[in-house]
Amino acid sequence: MNDSLVFKVDLPLPYDQAMQAVEDAFKTEGFGVLTKIDAQATFRQKLDKEFRPFSIIGVCKPSLAHRLLTVEPKMGLQLPCKVTLEAADAGHSIVRIINPQSLVVLGLGEDPEIEQVAGEAEASVRRVVEILENLAG
Repeated sequence: MNDSLVFKVDLPLPYDQAMQAVEDAFKTEGFGVLTKIDAQATFRQKLDKEFRPFSIIGVCKPSLAHRLLTVEPKMGLQLPCKVTLEAADAGHSIVRIINPQSLVVLGLGEDPEIEQVAGEAEASVRRVVEILENLAG
């Protein structure tokens, strides 16, 4: 199920395997993982609270990021693109990926290059979603 700004894929994989699948799918499209926040570990350490396995992953396609930041430095506020991965029940995981079109929706820049880059990034992310959906069967 996907709305206009978030893509969602239910994976029939346990969390650790899903993490590898997500990283591999993005790598196929030329993205790299720049950040990985382990919410479960953070909540345990900082709040002494238990939480399901949940990560916030920052991915970036350097060629697109360079074009964006060249045109409009404020675009850095939206980078890297965000992905979340969470453990669900019975060995399943949920992946959510922000649609790069959110760059345009937020109106951080007026240059047509921003719309073009956002469109190219969305096409890449859609291919990542397709790879992941194929894993889901």
